[in-house]
Amino acid sequence: MAIDLTGPSGFSMPMGASLYPPPPHHFHGAKLAWATYEADAEAVARMLPPGVKPDSSPPVCELWVCDYPSTTFGPYLEAYVHVRVELDGVRYWYQPVIFTNREPALAAGREIWGYAKKLATMAWREEAEQIIFTIERPVGKRLVTFSLSRDRLASPDEVEALPILSLRYIPPSDPERSPAAAELVRLDVEAGLHQTPVLGDVLWAGRASVAFDSPSEVDPWHLFKPTRMLAGHVQTANFSLPLGKVVKDYLAEGLADGKNG
Repeated sequence: MAIDLTGPSGFSMPMGASLYPPPPHHFHGAKLAWATYEADAEAVARMLPPGVKPDSSPPVCELWVCDYPSTTFGPYLEAYVHVRVELDGVRYWYQPVIFTNREPALAAGREIWGYAKKLATMAWREEAEQIIFTIERPVGKRLVTFSLSRDRLASPDEVEALPILSLRYIPPSDPERSPAAAELVRLDVEAGLHQTPVLGDVLWAGRASVAFDSPSEVDPWHLFKPTRMLAGHVQTANFSLPLGKVVKDYLAEGLADGKNG
């Protein structure tokens, strides 16, 4: 009997024993903290694909750190950088780098949306009045330390919600062929803040600190170090990740048709 390509075990590799099911992928009770800041334009430009440019000078970035206790993939931690960009007149948060610590989340993110995920060692803890999140890759090589206080309740209007943009690149499997995919994918996240009867939407603002503790040519997160901090926020939310939409196909435009990589 042939593999059923329409069922949950036929959506992703290995076919017949899928690592993850079809989207939407759901997240419940996610703790999300982030710092918004300005960064160096020349450094940020090194990590942006053709046609994607910051929408401001200096560029605005966000560092997000996440604790996901209940998801399609099981519980895990994640961290990523956003750059606020413009492509063909539309503004996005472009995601150049991302770490996770769970295998199905890594595979799904890379294969479906093109998220540039790598595995890393991360920790979320809360001490005194601060959230502390650390990233090491490999163990002992501290790349990032993030901290944030909860100082006041904030309005959702303080947060600029834009579509997420990512580069989905799949290299060729044959030296005589072009890459299997080279495209920019838009994702519109379906999300809602946790609410309480008294406070309504619960979103906190506070003092954020971000340290890119040591540079790494293997994981160049230090290119996104802050030059001026703008804001810090933390929230608890439920959200779902559907399939995305291709907004630019480099292969169709003849911009990524070179052979041998």
